[in-house]
Amino acid sequence: MTSSSSALDKSDATWIVRRGLASSSCVSFESRNYPGDFLRHYNYRLYRQPMDGTAQFRADATFCPTTGRSGTGTSFASYNYPTKYIRHYDYNVCIASSGGSNTWDSSTSWTDDVSWVVTSPWAP
Repeated sequence: MTSSSSALDKSDATWIVRRGLASSSCVSFESRNYPGDFLRHYNYRLYRQPMDGTAQFRADATFCPTTGRSGTGTSFASYNYPTKYIRHYDYNVCIASSGGSNTWDSSTSWTDDVSWVVTSPWAP
């Protein structure tokens, strides 16, 4: 994404931080471009999916912010897997623990990969 990216791409890259669907002390991320769709983990990978109203969906779409594991930014722990954090790995986004059994649990760069800088949205 850059400032010259299309308006559609900017909207697709923008997430609205909402009160957590499973816990008001956490957050959920609603798609700017697809209202009612949330970032949700399934099989440890994150997807944009429409809210289905179930308790399972609410738990899978809730993340609890903490100080960034790298010491800067913010890390987001999964509400229902609190030792797993939102991580970018190999051009994908997943929830991962450091040194777990999945390839995306690799401890290499883990603290940096799970630390996010929250910035102004690409789209209003």
